[in-house]
Amino acid sequence: MVLYLRSFTIFFYSKHMLSEKESKQLSLLLKKIDNPHEGLPQPIFDALCDLVPFVACELAIVDKKKGVLLTWREDKWWHGWHFPGGLLRFRENFEERIERVAWEELGINLSKIKFLFPKNCNQGARGHVVSLFFLCETEMTPKKGKFFKKMPKNIIDAHKEFWKKIQELKIN
Repeated sequence: MVLYLRSFTIFFYSKHMLSEKESKQLSLLLKKIDNPHEGLPQPIFDALCDLVPFVACELAIVDKKKGVLLTWREDKWWHGWHFPGGLLRFRENFEERIERVAWEELGINLSKIKFLFPKNCNQGARGHVVSLFFLCETEMTPKKGKFFKKMPKNIIDAHKEFWKKIQELKIN
C-alpha cells in the first residue's frame, strides 16, 4: 500500500508538471490572499482562468418597447456588444453579483430577478465559464448600454447564443 501511494504521488506530480515542493509553495502563496471576495490580482486570475471553470451571472434586461439591453465591451478578450454580467466572487451569492453588476456597470437597481437558463461555455476565449442567465427588471434608465430589437451584427460570438435563446423564450 505504501509503495502504491508513493508511486501514485510521483505519477501525480510528474503528470501535472509541478513537483510536490512546487505544489506546496503554490498552495502556501494562494493562502496569502486575504480577501478573495474582493477579487484576485489580475495575473493570478488570468492563470486560474486557464485551469478552472468560473461562474458568470449574465443579465437580460428587457424592455417590451425598446428591446434587449446590451453594453459595449472592448478589451483583450472581446470587442462588441454583449449582455452585461460578471463573474461570481468567492462566497458571493447570485443575487449579490447580479445587483452589483446592475449598479456598477449600469447605474440601476433591479426590481425583479428570475433565473432563465445555464450555459456551459467550455471553449471560451477567456477559459471555461459556466454562465447563468437571469431575466432582470428595473424601473430606472440604464446609464450605459443600448436597447436592441434585433441582434446587432457586432455582438460578441459568445453571446449570440444567449440572444437566440432570449428570442426562443419570447421574452422581449
